[in-house]
Amino acid sequence: MPKRDLPKCFDPYLRYAISTGFTNFQFFDEGKKHKLFFLAEFKQVDLATAFQKGMLKAGFRAELGPAAETTRYATLRTDTAAVLSPAAWRIWDEYVSRVELSLPVKPSGLVATKRKATRRFRHRKARSASLLIGLLDDGCPFAAAHFLKNQNPGASTRVRAIWDQDQGKQPIEVKDSSGAQCLFGQKLLDFAYGLEFLRDSAAPGPPVRQVGLDEWIQLHLTPTGSIDEDSCYADAGFNSLMGLRSHGSHVMDVLAGRTPTSSRIGPPPPGDRRDPPSWMPGTDPASSADVVFVQFSQDCIDDSTGVWLKAYVVDGINYILSFVDPVNTKSVVINLSYGPTTGPHDGTAELEAALTAFVAEFNGTPGKPKLEIVLAVGNAYLSEGHVAFTRGATQPDHVEWTWRLPPDNSVLCFAEVWMKSADVGGATTVTLTSPAGVIFRQTPPIPPPSPLPPAGVDVPIVWGDNTMWRLQVEPTIVAPNIDAAEHGDYKIEVSGIRANAEVHAYVARSDPNMGVISGAKLSHFIDDKWERTRSAKASCEYADGEFDNSGSLIHRHGTLNGIATGGDPSVHVAGGYMLSNGRKSSYASAGPARPGPLPLRLGPDFVLPCDDSCALEGVRAGGTRSGAVFRLIGTSAAAPQLAREVANPPLPTPIDIPTSPEEVAKRGGGDLEPP
Repeated sequence: MPKRDLPKCFDPYLRYAISTGFTNFQFFDEGKKHKLFFLAEFKQVDLATAFQKGMLKAGFRAELGPAAETTRYATLRTDTAAVLSPAAWRIWDEYVSRVELSLPVKPSGLVATKRKATRRFRHRKARSASLLIGLLDDGCPFAAAHFLKNQNPGASTRVRAIWDQDQGKQPIEVKDSSGAQCLFGQKLLDFAYGLEFLRDSAAPGPPVRQVGLDEWIQLHLTPTGSIDEDSCYADAGFNSLMGLRSHGSHVMDVLAGRTPTSSRIGPPPPGDRRDPPSWMPGTDPASSADVVFVQFSQDCIDDSTGVWLKAYVVDGINYILSFVDPVNTKSVVINLSYGPTTGPHDGTAELEAALTAFVAEFNGTPGKPKLEIVLAVGNAYLSEGHVAFTRGATQPDHVEWTWRLPPDNSVLCFAEVWMKSADVGGATTVTLTSPAGVIFRQTPPIPPPSPLPPAGVDVPIVWGDNTMWRLQVEPTIVAPNIDAAEHGDYKIEVSGIRANAEVHAYVARSDPNMGVISGAKLSHFIDDKWERTRSAKASCEYADGEFDNSGSLIHRHGTLNGIATGGDPSVHVAGGYMLSNGRKSSYASAGPARPGPLPLRLGPDFVLPCDDSCALEGVRAGGTRSGAVFRLIGTSAAAPQLAREVANPPLPTPIDIPTSPEEVAKRGGGDLEPP
């Protein structure tokens, strides 16, 4: 199948998946015909239904997610035939501006579903508070003491609902206290995948009564009346809560726990941070607000690239917004402490545009709450995953660097090269050379069922005002029935670069997410010339917590989370700093974004505490059980702190406000005291 014939709206990862027969991707639902999951950007707001009808007329079924009629951005499920058949390609190009694959990367006849009313208010049993908190994460300890409104008897969780996005999860049969047969967890008709767990139980009636989170907790009491949290989570099949730690439990406690971060550390100046914490409970709105939690599926958590994020995040935000009470809900704060390292980094990524559309729609006008979304800046500052090169008038028209692939890596590794389309000439090419000298130029991989090449460079794809090349190397692990790619130093060369043109390249993150054991390892870039000529001297120059790398193609700046580069004031970005000296945490990514059609994001909005000192990293917060705490290292802990401040306006006055562009890129508007 000639790759150039595919619709222009298909993103580079969808093109790669098609060319390899979806070999390296986990299908959306193996047991159904709708195996593909996308985030689609339609050319106009009202084209989603017309697209669906056009596909049906051509013999292909496309299932739209909720809210498809009210925005240009919608999640979409189809069979593989809908992207493989030339008969469908005309329809894609007619109605869709961009469509991006949202399937996780693997470690080494459809029936239409009736959709409920768009963003309906799901549960009117109790009056809604003015603040609603939403999280998209992994592991929700709804029965832990710090998330209960009151202790036993009659304990009630502050978690209003959990949507587990795992496609294979089934409702659990359980008998209630009277011995009647009930179900815990119900399928969602409007999203058509995963299970929903509501706080309140359903009233008795056909077909089978639904047990809510509160009643489920009461069914898991010990003989002394305390909550058996182990069996409460195990019986529900919440695998992320099997251990004492989870990413989501920590983020949720920082954002909405009873004890805020400021009570977990020593007093601020003029006090001494080394003094004991106060452990005083919070009185801010977030400490008592209802929480709606979207649990990412395990297949997604197993893949750290973030390629899958787009559709799952958009559906997740729509789910959280379905709990909005138009009369009483005034503010919704959503935290997302995940993100990719790849993308255009100029605010134009499709998921970024969708987030902007969400906050533009929910802007606090009558009948709609004010929506604020908070993202982490990322942890890629020292990962050596960003190359930036600007060709001077006297420099050669090519640049070369190394992409180091570790041995025994169990996952597919991606990298991306980005240039402005106006700077790309007919002679601009990207070449990948393996350690053994095998050259892969920008040609589409051979379509299946031909053997999959061990590495490759995609043909250039025009994406907005950018041109992008996607590179990939197959897993390097040596195992039975696996044709491993070479490990070692691959060479990337970009040639035919015009004077003053910029080249940016990004490595997709591949090291495992928290709690995942996959054998995956992180690849990174190396500037060989700089290593030979400058690194010895640079290793002797240490200032403000980092060694000098000036003159290298490897740039620590410009490493922002790939969906945190836009400048919308209602989409907030949090970086991290150390309490001991006020400097940026060593791993926290920095700006600026790449120049583009939107206002340039110079750095994070603010930085929040992520480490006590260089020797004591991380923020202490709750685990999955009552009384358990641990330190989570990374800006994932900064985002919920900023979200907690956003939920209690106005924001406090920052301290140590940067004045130089370099410090603005690192710390944005300055340091905020913890909430």
